[in-house]
Amino acid sequence: MEEAELIARLRAQDEVALTELVVSYGGFINQVILHNLPNDFRRDFTADIANRCFYQVWSHIGQYDADKGTFKNWLSAIVKHQTIDYQRGLKAMLQNTTLDHVVLSTPPITEELDYETIFASLSKTEREVFMLFYRDDLLPEEIGKKLRMKRWSVYKHLSRGRKKLQEEGVINDYFT
Repeated sequence: MEEAELIARLRAQDEVALTELVVSYGGFINQVILHNLPNDFRRDFTADIANRCFYQVWSHIGQYDADKGTFKNWLSAIVKHQTIDYQRGLKAMLQNTTLDHVVLSTPPITEELDYETIFASLSKTEREVFMLFYRDDLLPEEIGKKLRMKRWSVYKHLSRGRKKLQEEGVINDYFT
């Protein structure tokens, strides 16, 4: 679909055009969002920010003027400002949150996890690192001292192991 046709259909509030926008520009929007987010913690909010961006385009497509610039530039400005606004709101929310009255609940584990089976596909070193990290709750620094490896090496083994487990579909909420 041509860009001009997409814009005309968006202005007519055609919902199929909104789907086309998501398909055609979704990757670009995610790139702009990730470029404007400073750390991995905030990158967890990429989908929320993208949804806000699509809503803003849907709501304000009438303000787009091709004589002032390209659609992609207009879109990137919306994405950038939505990302900044989201970060400000997140910062304000976190500043106003006190942990004095927060109760964290975790689902009770009714049975002991079989770590040997879960980590069976990992290499010997990855399995040792995973056991110490997940079963024994040691920090990467402590694991590094115990296994005589650098802390970054512990992180590397955890990252590679998680990737293997994700590819096999073994990883779940306990191991993210």
